[in-house]
Amino acid sequence: MKIATTTQKYWKLVFYKTLILLICALTIFCCGCQGETFNLDIGDTALEIIEKSGELTENEVWDGRIYITGTLVVPEGITLTIRSGTIVGFEPMDTPSQLIVHGELYAEGSPDRMIVFGSLGRQRERQQAPEVSTTPDPIATGFTTGINEYVSPEPQRTITADPPKAGDWWGIQIEAESPNSRLTYCRIQHADVGITCRTDAVQIERCLLSENKTGVLSESTNPTITSNEFNRNGTGSRFQGSSSPDVEYNEFTANNYGIICEDDARPRIQYNNLRANYENAIVCYSTASPEIVSNNITLNVGWAVYDGGRLRDNFIQGNKQVGPNITELGVGTQSDQFYGVDEAFEPRNSPVTEAGVLRENF
Repeated sequence: MKIATTTQKYWKLVFYKTLILLICALTIFCCGCQGETFNLDIGDTALEIIEKSGELTENEVWDGRIYITGTLVVPEGITLTIRSGTIVGFEPMDTPSQLIVHGELYAEGSPDRMIVFGSLGRQRERQQAPEVSTTPDPIATGFTTGINEYVSPEPQRTITADPPKAGDWWGIQIEAESPNSRLTYCRIQHADVGITCRTDAVQIERCLLSENKTGVLSESTNPTITSNEFNRNGTGSRFQGSSSPDVEYNEFTANNYGIICEDDARPRIQYNNLRANYENAIVCYSTASPEIVSNNITLNVGWAVYDGGRLRDNFIQGNKQVGPNITELGVGTQSDQFYGVDEAFEPRNSPVTEAGVLRENF
């Protein structure tokens, strides 16, 4: 039994090393397809993988390849620093893994060496039926069941992984006790919620949030959300309670929903590009009423803005499938491209040139 356990650990380590190499390759490929130039620099193939779980007891600096199982907690008074180029993999389990921050988190990458947070894919062991051969060697390898038939003595086992997907891990939760946390040049993918903000003292800048159920969730807080890309999420950003952060210079593209505002949320949504989302670009529920100023809201399959919000100086074109070149210049509370807004002023007939992420800075 001890030998079997050692063998399983060996093959598990080999499996995760191979999978992380695959994640690196896929990340480089995906980033290349999106016009980004990430250099993950995996170096030697004999990667050292550091496994983490439980609660940190002292300040830590992560570099290289980190493998998180279960819940990793950064308690009050402790600082976790993650260096450029680090890959943090989370194992999908029946209870998904997560990173909970009560202390401080500084995950600060660089344009060519982003920090990656993502799923390793769900590991599965497959058992194949015994093989039947018509060229037996019963003395050396097994037993016969007929004149020219051989059955291998044991079924074959192989380790495979399901592809990573949204919801494989819970995400990064910055709790109310955290005095300060900062994430820059991070790629966060495959989470239920990429980053949950329960304190104002969170800065999210120049990050790529992709293939999460929700990219960023703000719960009655005002984090800094600037110059990020939200791509292929269920919802790019969601604001609940009394959240009223400034959401500026971001790209919301190919999500189901770009931004959802709930309860009494009143974020200031300014200088963003909200383009080609599969449902509505901005949705308001309850008494939510965001300030929507100087954005480009174009080519969304659903409404540009639905059921709330104050619009001023926005370029709104080609939403709700009205035609790619039709620009909305109305100042009523509803039109062919937005519905039930609180007010609309000063519509634009040309794009806001300064909106979105400045490419030379990403």
